[in-house]
Amino acid sequence: MAPTTQPDEKKTDDYGIERANADEPGAVDKVREKSGFIDHIMKMLDRYGSQGGNQFAAGITYFSVLAIFPIFMLTVAAIATVLANRPDLMQQLEEQIANSVSGDLGDSITQILHTAIEQRGAMYGIGGLTTLWSGLGWMNNLRIGISAMWMQDPTDAPGNFVTKKLSDLLGLIGLLVAMVIAFGVTAAGSSGLTQKIFEWVGIESFPGMGAVLVVAGIVIGLIANFLVFWWMVAFLPRTKVPTKSGLMGAAIGAVLFEVIKQLSTVIMSSAAGNPAGAVFGPVIVLMVVMYLVWRVVLYVSAWTATTEESLELLVPPVPDQAVIRVRNEIRQGPNPGVTLGAGAALGAAAAGAWALLRRK
Repeated sequence: MAPTTQPDEKKTDDYGIERANADEPGAVDKVREKSGFIDHIMKMLDRYGSQGGNQFAAGITYFSVLAIFPIFMLTVAAIATVLANRPDLMQQLEEQIANSVSGDLGDSITQILHTAIEQRGAMYGIGGLTTLWSGLGWMNNLRIGISAMWMQDPTDAPGNFVTKKLSDLLGLIGLLVAMVIAFGVTAAGSSGLTQKIFEWVGIESFPGMGAVLVVAGIVIGLIANFLVFWWMVAFLPRTKVPTKSGLMGAAIGAVLFEVIKQLSTVIMSSAAGNPAGAVFGPVIVLMVVMYLVWRVVLYVSAWTATTEESLELLVPPVPDQAVIRVRNEIRQGPNPGVTLGAGAALGAAAAGAWALLRRK
């Protein structure tokens, strides 16, 4: 009976192969074994890098900035429509422009307003079509990028072309509303609106009012940010997102998003302080802020997708079917049977000749 052996579990690697000497883990591997938090961060970075997070962030930034200008055109067209229906507001606005800006510049601004009112129909048409095209591209790239962090192919989602575009359109409207609310809350908190609300309710001042106003603005901004990130992290991927992981990712994204918003207000105010920054600063700051925002969104998505409960839901890819190819080989040369027969005949003839020679 042949002896049986058992592999040494201490020397067996992750693939079940017994090694003579186990590889010594590196410094990073030792830290990852001791700290689950560091291990999760490394998984997030690996997922973000392997799935092309930077490339997706750049593409989303391009379409988001491209979509802002036609959205601004639609906003101007809407304001022009209101002014066309309210001559009293138009007169008040002209008086305000005349009192604030004198000379040819004031006349030019007033002329631009009249031109916008006259051409508001064309602005609606051009702005609407370009917003639809760039906005759907924006939402499509955002959905693809977030789904990639989950290692999902968004093209495999159920539905035809029309239903997918309608879904992207509804997502675009929701994203615009969420972004307006998030940035609007931050702008309102930094503009002193919270203090005016206290004055409206009869509270003019109290000890520590300044700190309370700052904290209240930040808390309200965090709540708005949380709702924005919860919507993007939980509902944009074309896969099921665990609730606990989605809430944790939305909370992390809300904090990072608030930091970016606060920095953007500081950078924007400093850029507007010089003539060159006043001309090119807003566009540059807008692109930088958008790029940082989408990187945070993708990082948060990668974080959410690499939690333990999310990894348990990951379905490994099915390998391709094995293809068995039957190959017929044709050998050149004499038939082995013929060769064997000829050899046997020659051997018999040689044996007979040898026997005759011995008799003589």
